[in-house]
Amino acid sequence: MHKIMIFAAFIFAALFIPARADTSVICRVADPTGTPLNIRLQPNGEIVATARNGDMILVFRGDEKRDNDGRIWLSVALMTSAVPDGYVIGSYVRCP
Repeated sequence: MHKIMIFAAFIFAALFIPARADTSVICRVADPTGTPLNIRLQPNGEIVATARNGDMILVFRGDEKRDNDGRIWLSVALMTSAVPDGYVIGSYVRCP
């Protein structure tokens, strides 16, 4: 009986706990334009937030996307957010 309950718990976790990006890292906004970095709902999509140059943001590695121009977009969250806020162009972010 005990083994069945453990097995059921593993099955439940595999089916109902959402998957996360491979890893996350704290990075710094390094936008050379001097304007706030736009955080977009999807690459080239609607602007949902902004971050200032030097701000720390959380980057979710393993969830990158490429646009039609071949630019890499990173999934990010502001440090005040509990979930990803959107995507930014990767070349405007510096990570360790």
